[in-house]
Amino acid sequence: MLFTWFLGEPVIKALKTWNTLGERFLKENRIGILHDCGFDTGRLPVERIRVKSPDLFLAYIAAMARCGMLDCSLEELADYIDLIFETGYEVVTIYNHLKAAQNTFWEIDQAVERSKKKERKQQRSK
Repeated sequence: MLFTWFLGEPVIKALKTWNTLGERFLKENRIGILHDCGFDTGRLPVERIRVKSPDLFLAYIAAMARCGMLDCSLEELADYIDLIFETGYEVVTIYNHLKAAQNTFWEIDQAVERSKKKERKQQRSK
């Protein structure tokens, strides 16, 4: 406890050696820390995929989420999208687009449900 207090002191943090130590620590342990926090570190560093039409892309993803194809909340989905894709939007904006698109694309959800029911009926009749 005393050691962590000592390292947190502004006098210690102001030393150039503190910055060097911190940079070296992160360089050596970044992958391990990210892995321990649940991040997939197998492909770091990877450039995010650029999306040409982010509004349309988010509408499709929202429709997939609405249909139950994605097993996560909209908040988590917005984080994943921001991690993987370059949409030009912040995470909050992505979340708001997903939420709005879910309401807009309710018809897609209904069409998919009808298609699933039809497919199940066809499988039962065979």
